[in-house]
Amino acid sequence: MYPLRTFRSETIPDHHSVCPAWYITANRPDIVLVDRSVRDAIIVDITIPHDDNLVKAEKGKVYKYLDLALEITAIWNVQSTVIVPIVVSVNGLLAKSFDQHLKKLSLGCWIKGRIQTARIVRRFLTLEP
Repeated sequence: MYPLRTFRSETIPDHHSVCPAWYITANRPDIVLVDRSVRDAIIVDITIPHDDNLVKAEKGKVYKYLDLALEITAIWNVQSTVIVPIVVSVNGLLAKSFDQHLKKLSLGCWIKGRIQTARIVRRFLTLEP
């Protein structure tokens, strides 16, 4: 049998507040994939910015989830956590790094054409004569 440990709890006066060392403001990504056999995690976040903000949106998503990636690596006992931003503009434009992100997710480039085709078809179906 294991010995019981006794802990002495100290009360904190009402006028003091307890704050954590840092706050993680971005704690709800769209998708989190964990491969326990390889001990890897992937944070996927999807965004649809305007055409002019593709690069800005992509870099913003990576920066936004850096703290969460470090926390996932430490808490879930994985070797690495990769952040994959999927950025498709309002008009169907894709960022230059879209192919690299698909490779990180082990998806083929066939999905790239389907994303752009879906946007074009939707745009033409909603046009009024």
